[in-house]
Amino acid sequence: MLKFNAICLLIYALLVNSVYGTEKPYTDEEGTIHAPAFKLPESSYLSDETRAAFKRNRDIYEKENHYQACLPLKGAEKSDIPDIRQCIANNYYKTSFYKNVRKQFDVTMTPEVIGGVYTEVFKPTKGIAPKNQNRILINLHAGALMDGSRTWSHVESIPTAAIGKIKVISVDYRMGAEYTFPAASQDVAAVYREILKDYKPENIGLFGNSGGGKLVAQSIAWFQKEELPLPGAVGLFYTGATTADDAERYKWQKSGGGYVTEALFGVSWDNLFGPPHTYYKDVKRGSMLDSPGSYDEIMAKFPPTLLINGGIRDFSLSSVIFTHAQLIRLGVEADLHLWEGMYHMFHINPEFPEAHEANNVIVNFFDSHLGK
Repeated sequence: MLKFNAICLLIYALLVNSVYGTEKPYTDEEGTIHAPAFKLPESSYLSDETRAAFKRNRDIYEKENHYQACLPLKGAEKSDIPDIRQCIANNYYKTSFYKNVRKQFDVTMTPEVIGGVYTEVFKPTKGIAPKNQNRILINLHAGALMDGSRTWSHVESIPTAAIGKIKVISVDYRMGAEYTFPAASQDVAAVYREILKDYKPENIGLFGNSGGGKLVAQSIAWFQKEELPLPGAVGLFYTGATTADDAERYKWQKSGGGYVTEALFGVSWDNLFGPPHTYYKDVKRGSMLDSPGSYDEIMAKFPPTLLINGGIRDFSLSSVIFTHAQLIRLGVEADLHLWEGMYHMFHINPEFPEAHEANNVIVNFFDSHLGK
């Protein structure tokens, strides 16, 4: 028996060495896995069309830096930031990526101040569908609560308005570095109050991508505090509800998805989104209003929720999975959709077949959950 076990161990050692060579993963006493450098090719599940779109993305879109000709936001004087943001937006509209999105989807955009907050209203050029005449969607744009106004907000709202044949209002909420929490939540609430004058709450949908999705969750907590009726459905795309780890950071930064993508992208999420984050400057994280994911009593009252993610290459994967499990545990209707081999916010690029799938999921979810 001992001889047999020795032979098995020898075979196992040979197999491990054939895969990893002399360097192989090991787990230390604290449970941390130490892994050697490795390559991460594109997933074998991707279609030829998706691979070609990825190549165009690398060869063309990623080289179009709409920030390059503008002063950096980091370290800028607050009085200069509005002009810098406008410079970024003007350059963004000239990129081939933005032009492609506008070419794919026929919509109109009209600026409108609602509740004292600047917004942009997107409508399908051929008209809103009859079933959506009394419905409306509110978009909270991506950008980590520091960026993305009038840029990401467009490419998030345009496909949804066009495919869903529905009116979409994108909120240009206040962000860091000019403002700090809870300025954005207050702006969303101000717009929402005005919209409630014309639409029933069950006919309103609220969705956001990445940082905008975090703001969706924070806004639902804010609505509860203000005793506002909650919208009929919400979408948290490429993010979960913020959950505090300590007074200066959120748990997703120290999650499986966070750690893995730090290695893949060569970044430090703590340096980007921890204590240096300007929107949370001098804010102690962990309250019901900034960290709703830390409180079951807040999450249990969520409307039906759609969660979307791009898989292991998306740094928000862990927070999305955690939030979905939390909502299900609390009895909240929650749908989770993952796309293998894709990345953060992939659905804004209409060249991906997966983007069409995701956009249809979004439209169908709100169609089935909003009132008539």
